[in-house]
Amino acid sequence: MRRRFVVWLFGLAVLCAQSSTVGQSALTKQASDESIPSLMSQAELGELGDPLFLLVLKNRPQEARFDEVEKLIMGPSGERNLFVVDERLQSATRGERRRAVTAFKGSNQGIRLDPNVALSTMFNDRGFVPAFIEAWGWDDGRSRYNYYKLDGDPPSWKFRGSSVGADQLEAAQRRGTCLACHINGGPVMKELPFPWNNWHSFRNSVNYLAPTAADHWQIAESPRFRDLRGAEAFETVFILPSIRQFNGRRLTAASRALGSGEQEVTDGPRTLRSLFRTTEYNIISAGQFSGLHPIPSPGAGPPDPVVIPDTFFVNANLLAGGGIPQYEGLGIPEARQFANLLQFQPAEYKAVVAKLNTSIGGLAGDTNFAWFVPEASHVDNQMVDLLVRRGVVTREFVAAALAVDVENPVFSGTRARLLAVIPAGFRFKPLNPGDVPAAHPDQLTRDVIARLKALSPPTESPEGEFLALLEQSSPVDTLRSKVIAYSDRVRARLADSQQRQGEIERLYRLMLQRRDEAVAHNPALVESSFLFPRGTP
Repeated sequence: MRRRFVVWLFGLAVLCAQSSTVGQSALTKQASDESIPSLMSQAELGELGDPLFLLVLKNRPQEARFDEVEKLIMGPSGERNLFVVDERLQSATRGERRRAVTAFKGSNQGIRLDPNVALSTMFNDRGFVPAFIEAWGWDDGRSRYNYYKLDGDPPSWKFRGSSVGADQLEAAQRRGTCLACHINGGPVMKELPFPWNNWHSFRNSVNYLAPTAADHWQIAESPRFRDLRGAEAFETVFILPSIRQFNGRRLTAASRALGSGEQEVTDGPRTLRSLFRTTEYNIISAGQFSGLHPIPSPGAGPPDPVVIPDTFFVNANLLAGGGIPQYEGLGIPEARQFANLLQFQPAEYKAVVAKLNTSIGGLAGDTNFAWFVPEASHVDNQMVDLLVRRGVVTREFVAAALAVDVENPVFSGTRARLLAVIPAGFRFKPLNPGDVPAAHPDQLTRDVIARLKALSPPTESPEGEFLALLEQSSPVDTLRSKVIAYSDRVRARLADSQQRQGEIERLYRLMLQRRDEAVAHNPALVESSFLFPRGTP
């Protein structure tokens, strides 16, 4: 969910007009920002079973006080964790608003809190914006996320929909809903990996939120800010477990048991979508500061050499495996070689930023951390990894798919075309830990080969390339060779003094293109002009 203040003000006016018809003592539902809230029926209320509803809204739907909502969720033994994120995070200007995310650990009344409930609120230097909360809660019994919003005058809670069928919605159906941002229906943390450019973290500490800082905001002295944590904790304690839980249930629901001990995927293209299409993206950056952020004013450039993330070049997380998410991966460690491939000297980085007229928020400069760029999302990668672990697809099948347009790990229209040859349904033998995976080619692979052959695709087409890869004895080895060849090609260009500058500019323009693709992919996630720097294409 994102903050749409113009729409919010419009909705507030609508709520005022409707206050005589919608009671404040019962939970209402609101399909979109423009919809008029209406009372929920008892049957609809009976379908809600997440922590926010069970601990707060079921018995006290009129409760609009942030402190009381937190207390009701935590109970006597729960723990509050506060996180701060904003695209103008570096600005200490008083009066500006920041977004806080509150997540909870522990349990209350036998209900597990982490990672199953979170609140999103707004604050300025003096206090929290009253009667404004956006929230999600995980209904474990129904395997879904429920979304809620508190706003209006007088303030009231609204049920804003669930994750059921979220991944099948068109853009027009998402407009004005929580699912405009939550594409698959689960929690979203755009900057999931280190170093969290717009989040308060151990790598990106914000002085005005520290009560000991000389010019801190007054709100930093409040008891709630004693629970301020870094984005690294939100990633590992709340978001990664949430996505694993959510994807696991999604995959379970996507198949049915057969009498032979096999299972059948009932909607192949939907189940395998994350392998071929970018459903969501995360944003990565170099670990070094750019020294060019315009807030409060640009500096002299990077204080250290800038190392470009390996996931900019290929989907290194999925290819190599391991890491914080602990993917099984495809066993291609060579994908990690890209981490040492492109290292800008500080003067080089400053020069290319200036040459391509890079600006952020309408001001000349760059993000706080250098090379801020979309990468393949954890929700997609984790789903693909889960497909392999559970035996739905083989490593060879995944490798063949990723080998098509391997140099575009995110927003690949070429790879997305291949989803059309996935059968509506297919069988597989589920894997348990320690089981031997199905031999290549498995039944799905043979079915897809047959469908591709029926198309008689040109050899150089994506379909033709995919067919050739699937028919090989080891698509994983072929993918490894492609990765090594790509790495060697870029390395050679950067090592050649006559080609280095041209290759730097080519890669920088590719980064700018990826940013534009991210904006086009989901404009709802772009909360301000301070998210992505733009430049000359």
